[in-house]
Amino acid sequence: MDSDNAVPVNGVCEIALEQSDLAAAEEFYAGVLGFPVVERWADETVWVMAADRTRIGLWRPQIGLGGGRGGVHVHYAMGLPAGAYEAVVDRLRKRGYTVLDHDHSRYGHGRGRAAYVTDPGGHVVEFWTWDVGEHLRELAAGESPGSR
Repeated sequence: MDSDNAVPVNGVCEIALEQSDLAAAEEFYAGVLGFPVVERWADETVWVMAADRTRIGLWRPQIGLGGGRGGVHVHYAMGLPAGAYEAVVDRLRKRGYTVLDHDHSRYGHGRGRAAYVTDPGGHVVEFWTWDVGEHLRELAAGESPGSR
């Protein structure tokens, strides 16, 4: 792909996750993770902010926007500073969540550590210490995708 012709996005700004128990989902994202609630749509949707550029919509199951089918989102990852990793894992475990602590150095060319936890809606939330921008730096250096 020619990066000069790429759509000029600055990342993923929004993700919507269906939640059968909206109160439990809000407690996880706002209470456990500390993401501020920034908007509510009646009793159907709660929006929280993850850092300064990504909002997460916690939606009751429904037919989505534009006729989208809705459904279960399997997995997504949020970047996490390496220095915060242990504290995040400890925070989740102290709140009773099972956390899979995965060291990507065993595969993936040493691309950080990742903590996986399941939210109340069954979505797998990953907290990953690797900067995915490295993919673009590798391409700029002339490396083939996946060549590391």
